[in-house]
Amino acid sequence: MNKIELTPTKDIKYSSRADIFKQKKEIMFSFISPILFALLMGLKSEVVQSLNGLDNIRLRELARNYREGDGDCGICFEYSIHSAIRKNDPIIMQRINEALNKCGISGKNTTSILLGFEKNRVLQINDELLSNLTESSTLIADAFGNRIDLLEHIFNISNAFRNPNSRRYLPDVINGLWKADLLLGNKEEDLWAAVSVKINPLSLVYANGIAIGIIPSRWNRIISIKTKGKMIVCPLIYDNGFMEYFYATWRTVKSFLKNDAHIPNERLLPYVEQLQIAQVLESKRDTPVMEIVDDIFTKLAHKNIILPEKEPIITTDIFDTNPIENTNRSIIVPEIIIRNNTL
Repeated sequence: MNKIELTPTKDIKYSSRADIFKQKKEIMFSFISPILFALLMGLKSEVVQSLNGLDNIRLRELARNYREGDGDCGICFEYSIHSAIRKNDPIIMQRINEALNKCGISGKNTTSILLGFEKNRVLQINDELLSNLTESSTLIADAFGNRIDLLEHIFNISNAFRNPNSRRYLPDVINGLWKADLLLGNKEEDLWAAVSVKINPLSLVYANGIAIGIIPSRWNRIISIKTKGKMIVCPLIYDNGFMEYFYATWRTVKSFLKNDAHIPNERLLPYVEQLQIAQVLESKRDTPVMEIVDDIFTKLAHKNIILPEKEPIITTDIFDTNPIENTNRSIIVPEIIIRNNTL
């Protein structure tokens, strides 16, 4: 197997091999939190109940209860992109801003709102979508710049994510918006674009209202951002870029969990950075996963990629008339799940 060298990004300069190694490890650390969080959310509700709730599930318990699924890597990929954009990750932002510019959205102060992913009946949608919209909030509906008022349609948009019968109330120009994963845009301009994130490029299909599609590039090809039909397709760079670090970290976490939360054999993790990350993970196997996500790896991650967040994860219903304090980390779920204590 050919060994892939993870080289530093252009944004940060180091003067020695030790510094380069440190940067590689720190960049990989920044992917740990979104990957662990996505896998934690993928646990079956009865498992979460038996382990006394999400906040109490320890890393070794995640390892013993995690069941590999076909969509796991894709969900982790989606959440990693969302997290990286929120943290202004330099290995992703140049491409993301280029895609937004093609929609007519400035690349300044770019942010991401997690619209939703659904697994085991849990629907996640960021409350910023509900609490920060104004009369000027505008959605760029396609690559041609067609626009629609977000605030006017927000109730039907939110409802469409979990209720198929509600989708018929969406205007034709955005009747596929419920398939979107992220909402990217600029708060100052109040312009937004819905995004579909697919780790398998063949799965990327245009739907009305989704202006951008994010996919991975292959390791030996640099594919340019281009317009395909009504969608702007944004492949993320592999060589020395986002995809290389994501896959290296994903393989590390997956191997670690498969090995009952112990360091796997070095044959499975051929790079020193991966082994050192697994070593840190092993030292935290009795720590609740949410504590690891919120604190430990946040501090170890590269400072230009992730910033510490102290807000707890808050669970509320999507139609709560008394919105909670704004946070990037909120999970909004159907009220029935809360009533049944399945989280």
